[in-house]
Amino acid sequence: MGLLILLGVLGLLVFWAAAYSGLLWRTRKLSSAHKAVLAKYAISYQRAHAADRQRMERIVATFVHDKEWVGAGIEVAEEMKVMISACAAQLLKGHPDLVLAHFERFIVHPDSYRDHLSGRMHQGEVRPRTGTIVISWDDFVHGYAHSADAHNVGLHEFAHALWFENNNGIGEEGFLSQHFLQQWNALATAEIARIKAGAPSFFRDYAGVNDAEFFAVAVEYFFERPLEFREAMADLYALLCSLLKQDPAAVWVMN
Repeated sequence: MGLLILLGVLGLLVFWAAAYSGLLWRTRKLSSAHKAVLAKYAISYQRAHAADRQRMERIVATFVHDKEWVGAGIEVAEEMKVMISACAAQLLKGHPDLVLAHFERFIVHPDSYRDHLSGRMHQGEVRPRTGTIVISWDDFVHGYAHSADAHNVGLHEFAHALWFENNNGIGEEGFLSQHFLQQWNALATAEIARIKAGAPSFFRDYAGVNDAEFFAVAVEYFFERPLEFREAMADLYALLCSLLKQDPAAVWVMN
């Protein structure tokens, strides 16, 4: 009997800890300085409707305050935290309760960095084993300074994190509609095969590496060239709208 009571108490403690954690992030607030950075530099925030701006602010506040930020040869300024978090919010605003809980740590390099194991240069990467997202700040800024070339390291790496979280996250997995995901995977598999065979594709060749890279590259095109994406690959575009619960092309037309 004593063991059962103890287990019951422990269960309640875990429940209340989880509930408190969820309540905590939902009440996080951005300072006026943080909001000024969003209003001045975050294009996706500038273009968003009022309701979407509020969702984005909640997500940005969670990332800024509750994630661990580490500089690798650089001091991570508040403006940098806000801008990287705004990139996450751009992707997640259709799922406002999603905070990529598995990824608790961000490492920011001043520019492209060399992997100490492979020796290759990186602009960013996702490390699921350690719950870490790594970003080159210079390449991140370049991605938004050239916002119509479908090359955006921030969106690319957050797309990888989202893909992993949906399939392997703890407590957040399965948030992407399985119905739409099955249709997406079927079309993606066919397009990957076309790319590998050398056939012309709307996407750059890197999308043909595997399903995870295909999704990440598609997300870059989705946000940076939505009208062309919708015109060239209407079915895939519509599925991505359904999966992410937003339609950038509609926002672009209105702006």
